[in-house]
Amino acid sequence: MRVITRFAALALVGATTAGCSQITVTSDTLVNGTQRIANATTDAVRGTSNATTKQSNSYAQNHEARRRFVKSQYAMLKSEAARGQGEDLDALAYMMQASNKKAFNAEVHSNYAVLFSGDPSANVFLSRLYRTVGVPPDMKRVASAG
Repeated sequence: MRVITRFAALALVGATTAGCSQITVTSDTLVNGTQRIANATTDAVRGTSNATTKQSNSYAQNHEARRRFVKSQYAMLKSEAARGQGEDLDALAYMMQASNKKAFNAEVHSNYAVLFSGDPSANVFLSRLYRTVGVPPDMKRVASAG
C-alpha cells in the first residue's frame, strides 16, 4: 500500500510540474506575440505620424507615408476591405484625406477585386487606389503646380 501511495504522490508532483511548464510556455508565447504586434503598430505609427500631421508636407512625404502604411498593414487592409469597414481602412481614408470615410470604405469594398488582385506591392496598390477613389488633395496641388 505504501508503494502505491508513494507512486501516486510522485505522479501528482510530476503532473503538477508538467502543467506549470505548459502554462509558462503558453503565457510566454502570448506575451511574445503581443509584443510583436505592439512593435509593428508602433513602427507603422512612427513612420506615418509626421506625414499625416503636418499640412505643409510635400506630395512625396504624404505618398511615402501612405506607402509605408499600406506595406505594414496590407493584410489588415485586405481583410477590412473585404468587409467594408475597419480601423486600418479608416486610417487609410484619413491619410487619403477622404471627406466621407463611409463612402471611401464602400468604394474600396466594391472595388476589392481590382485593388487587391495579384497581391500588389504598396506602390501598385496605391496607384490602383488613386484611380479608384481619386487623387488626394495633396497630390492635386502638386499635379496642378507642375
